Amino acid sequence: MTEPLERPQSVPSDMPQRPPEGEPLPAPVDARRAVEQLRDAGFSADQQAALTTALLRVLALWTQQATRGDLQTELHAGEQRLAQQLDTLREEIRREVAQHTNALREELQSAFARPADLLHTTRAQPARRTDVPLWLITALLVLTCAGVFLLVGRSMLGW
Repeated sequence: MTEPLERPQSVPSDMPQRPPEGEPLPAPVDARRAVEQLRDAGFSADQQAALTTALLRVLALWTQQATRGDLQTELHAGEQRLAQQLDTLREEIRREVAQHTNALREELQSAFARPADLLHTTRAQPARRTDVPLWLITALLVLTCAGVFLLVGRSMLGW
């Protein structure tokens, strides 16, 4: 960036930097006519050069400030566009994630529905009872136990 320049001594310090809003700008003056007016006012060639240099510096500063303002405006507009694009992308991603989540949920539910239904149907059926009377089962159990005792007694005790 350009370093700020010091104000020359020949330029009055109470000169406004920019014309107030709403006031018309003075009409441009031809350079030769401006030089003639300076000579008529009694300015020497050195004073004219100093005044011209000062005016060029002021013009450069005004241009720099105007450019900086334009750049700041463009930067702000760019930030707003980026923020808007980010919001749009965030919303699209949120919608896509929700869509994929719902699709996965449905897929998992359908994949586990068949085994779950099969599990429920097998549990729902009660164990099949036979028509054999309970006393017959008890008698067979007692006879089996007696046979086991006789076999153990014979092999261990030698009966």
